[in-house]
Amino acid sequence: MLVFTLAAIGIAAYLFVLDREITHRFEDRRWSLPARVYAAPLAIYAGLAMNPNELVRELRRLGYREAGNRSELGMGRYLVFGESIRATFRPFRFADGERGALPVEIRFTAGRVASVSGTYGPLRYARLEPPVIGSFFASHGEDRMVIAPPETPPLLIETLKAVEDRNFESHIGFDIRGMLRAFWTNVRAGEIEQGGSTLTQQLVRSYYLDNRTTIARKLKEIAFAVILEARFEKADLMNAYVNEIFIGQDGARAIHGFGLGSYFYFNKPLIELNAHEIALLVAVINGPSYYNPFRHPERAKRRRDLVLATMRELALIDQSAFEQAVGRPLSLTRTREGGRYYPAFMDLVRLELASDYDRATLSEEGLAIHTTLDPRKQQAAESAAKDTLAAIERDRKIPAGTLQAAMVVRASQTGDVQAMVGGRQPGRQGFNRALNAKRPIGSLIKPLVYLAALETGRYSLATPVEDRALTLPEFGDYSPTNHDGEFHGTVPLVRALGDSLNVASVRVGLDVGIADIAARLGEATGRYPPAYPSLLLGAYDASPFEISEIYASFASGGFRTPANAVTAVLDARGKTIKRYPIDVEQTADPRDVAALTRGLQIAMERGTGRWSPLADSGVAGKTGTSDDYRDSWFAGYDANSLAIVWIGRDDNQSHGLSGSRGALRVWNALMAQTDIVPALTNETQTVSIDYASGLLAMPHCGGTVSIPGPVGRELSWKSGCEPRE
Repeated sequence: MLVFTLAAIGIAAYLFVLDREITHRFEDRRWSLPARVYAAPLAIYAGLAMNPNELVRELRRLGYREAGNRSELGMGRYLVFGESIRATFRPFRFADGERGALPVEIRFTAGRVASVSGTYGPLRYARLEPPVIGSFFASHGEDRMVIAPPETPPLLIETLKAVEDRNFESHIGFDIRGMLRAFWTNVRAGEIEQGGSTLTQQLVRSYYLDNRTTIARKLKEIAFAVILEARFEKADLMNAYVNEIFIGQDGARAIHGFGLGSYFYFNKPLIELNAHEIALLVAVINGPSYYNPFRHPERAKRRRDLVLATMRELALIDQSAFEQAVGRPLSLTRTREGGRYYPAFMDLVRLELASDYDRATLSEEGLAIHTTLDPRKQQAAESAAKDTLAAIERDRKIPAGTLQAAMVVRASQTGDVQAMVGGRQPGRQGFNRALNAKRPIGSLIKPLVYLAALETGRYSLATPVEDRALTLPEFGDYSPTNHDGEFHGTVPLVRALGDSLNVASVRVGLDVGIADIAARLGEATGRYPPAYPSLLLGAYDASPFEISEIYASFASGGFRTPANAVTAVLDARGKTIKRYPIDVEQTADPRDVAALTRGLQIAMERGTGRWSPLADSGVAGKTGTSDDYRDSWFAGYDANSLAIVWIGRDDNQSHGLSGSRGALRVWNALMAQTDIVPALTNETQTVSIDYASGLLAMPHCGGTVSIPGPVGRELSWKSGCEPRE
């Protein structure tokens, strides 16, 4: 008797401890909620360069579906009629506040947005919710998106009960009748159509227990389920199930919960799913690998149709809806939720966040990270790199797949990083050449040399400089030569810059001071090179991102705007934790930078950039080529954006491409997809000079360029180009 008493006391004590442990853990459940990284939202306003097809493409990127008529224009739907689009934008918590669902009508004309209006009249702008471009899921790969009960379709709840647990509302955690019914159904079908476990048991397996199939584990599972049922409401258990159940695998990422599953399989919110889509998600949970619709579509469709039949049998859908649903294809959209993954840009995001957040915070606390990435520019950059490299290899008989590219695109005035390409294969994680490939920059350094000259007040774009043989005994008889092997005598500074004349550039740099140039490089990149004359011709290794830091001050008119990738971080409740404001510091006189920009525009019109079909569009740019044609560079900007492009080979072998024959072509392909606005220059007072000689010349005379004036000294008129009487 004592033995039984002690055993009873022991069992009671064990159940008491077990009850406390299970209850506490469930009440305090903290799912690993990875930080989600969002692109910049697309703001649509009158005057925006966009046509209806481009907007439709953006809507589809976010999982919007075309409506059949105006009555179907619910949330996440759009309708095209002529030059107008009507849509209902989804609610979203932006970095600056929450917005509800927004019905809009957008009218277009001549390739631009003509007007934006809402329910109550015209709108200054309307923002699309931004796509997710990455996440920081935990090291074990678990990823989910927590859904509140109001965001869960009632049809999903009822279908889960119908297929997985018909007695959910009445059982105490396990269901003997359900087990027997599932056994008999499976015997008749000759395959597993129903499981015997209740939803609560499935939740226990997912939340508390391992995957061992032993009698002891099964008994423990039932005990856990009974305790949960005794302590918590059915609605709480169902909500936990909706957010916890394993529903698929995306490489190293385990997809948990119907919220994330909806995006993983259909690229849209759970609340917007149709009957056939809900049926597929419910079908998949019975065996996410066995019924993987990407790998086994026919098997998954058979299982989906069985679920639909159950839904019809229990009057969750009517006969017409059933027939329509079983006739639908799986309609899968293989994408990360609301967007794509951009590994090169994500590397930059990690760098910016590293000083403020540890790995656990980023992978567990459900942060929302808002960034500067522009999906349209990112897509343009990726396609420009991939397509142009293939064309260059084909045109120049270079072995296919041997060239690599990197690119950084930034907003000219704010420094925001809008796109980043780390290699020619979009979306592939690997070596990030944009951030980490430090290569000789060649002539990209020369604008620094000429800006330093302009700042002395002793130089203007018209100042004559000597492009004659030069030997420097104090530097080991260093003797620079020009790319074409010739010397060009006395030339104006603007031509020395535009034609990228090495000897003239070294002479100017020596006069200004090599140490000054080295200091400017160090300030931009954090690495201070030794002051040797070869530095003036680009004997300095830098990444495309570091080059963007240098050229950003040119594009912004003389202001340093350090690269921003992150704009704000919000917690799981939508409260702003931190904002990342634009940091602006003046680094040069805007008048000197405007003169340099005009010189770089002329470099495009008359110099090494003249091969570009965009040379006369007002863009400013500079080519760069390293020794033996190992690196091909181009840096170009207009009033809106700055882009740095590098082409080379990972084995550092020569590819035979100068900056104008390689990187410039990639930049051309990128900018052909954007709306170019001429770079900002000071045009209040100008003079015309002959590009070749620097002599004054009237605009009607061939070979002239317009430069900022006054030029600082009296110039002679070029013969035959004087003012007409």
